[in-house]
Amino acid sequence: MINDPDRLDDVRLACGGDRQAFGRLIDDYGGLVYTLLHRMVQDRDTARDLAQDTFVKTWTKLRSLRKHASFPSWICSVARRTALDHLRRIKVRKEVSMPEESFVENPDNCTQELSPEGIALLKQAVCKLSDRDRQLITLAYWKELNLSDVGRIMGIPESNVRVYLHRARKRLREHLRGYENELLQQID
Repeated sequence: MINDPDRLDDVRLACGGDRQAFGRLIDDYGGLVYTLLHRMVQDRDTARDLAQDTFVKTWTKLRSLRKHASFPSWICSVARRTALDHLRRIKVRKEVSMPEESFVENPDNCTQELSPEGIALLKQAVCKLSDRDRQLITLAYWKELNLSDVGRIMGIPESNVRVYLHRARKRLREHLRGYENELLQQID
């Protein structure tokens, strides 16, 4: 949900056809869309192309947006469907490790107290998760979205998001078992 009145005004203006307002929305939400896409397709160039496709689709369907305040979750849903369509088209799911800079673009509460080794271990463990688990972890913890927004983006009822997220954390914990000392080691 949008809490910032300026962003809400931009959504209203963009829905009315204002290209400059839509440009500001792209500036505001472009990073979120790109990160989500990159995590799904695990390729920078493809993620950039899909982000452009997402913005074109968003612009053409913007008038169908009923609740202006739900724009962030709506554009993430468009991005997610765009990526899933792409993955279906190529019919290949590669298990490729994500480049370091794409995983933790801006260290936040989740990683700021981890050592570099701990961050690397965490990234490796998240890469081993399924696409859905990676998306859940990304949206809930790295992007700090609430459960209802995560549910809207992924097309999952909020009550199920809580369960799926619990299971994703459990699987992540299993991948990290035995590395507790490296993860808990404080940065000097």
